[in-house]
Amino acid sequence: MWKIFKVSSLFFVSVGVCGTLLYIFWQVIPGLDHASPIFAKLPSLNLVILLVHVYTAVPPLLLGIPALIPRVRNYSFKAHRWMGTVYCISIWISAVTGIMLASANQVSIFSKLGFGLLGVMWFTTTTFAYLHGKGRKLVTHREWMIRSYSLTFAVVTVRPMFWFPPDNIDGTYYYILVSWICWVPNLICAEIYIRSTTFKGKLKPQIKSLFSSSFWLH
Repeated sequence: MWKIFKVSSLFFVSVGVCGTLLYIFWQVIPGLDHASPIFAKLPSLNLVILLVHVYTAVPPLLLGIPALIPRVRNYSFKAHRWMGTVYCISIWISAVTGIMLASANQVSIFSKLGFGLLGVMWFTTTTFAYLHGKGRKLVTHREWMIRSYSLTFAVVTVRPMFWFPPDNIDGTYYYILVSWICWVPNLICAEIYIRSTTFKGKLKPQIKSLFSSSFWLH
């Protein structure tokens, strides 16, 4: 049942990524010219930063999917290294521009902190993943890559929150809430997965024993 859970999770991640990318290219990017300026006095700079931030977030989203499949991930070391390099460079650029946009956010200091810390954590986890991979520390490389992609997936989780805002929460307060809940739960789930599984993605014996009476793990 654990394999079914992993396959189902991969399916939903893939659908979420593909749906988000379609929305980005069909709705978000064409509408950036009319987006509320973050750098109000520098509209041209505002548009360039937004475009760079959005476009460089795309490769990591896509490359994270094959990286979740062991046979694909381990098929070719050269391909793995090439994909990892593109993944990291794209995130570094998107994270830095994201931090710039967060610093100019005019909604609240708390939304600045929320989106800004997301950018910092995204940059940091990816850097650690790169350094551990370069040093052939495969166990910790895997752990940092999982954390990194959980933050990359914030691009997906943030969209439905803006599509379906609750009626009983003030718009400003909800925006602040979104700036945190679009990524903090992702990182928590990633940490739980890391601590519950082995290097090969199997449940650790001590975790499996906790649910030994549950049929869905067998």
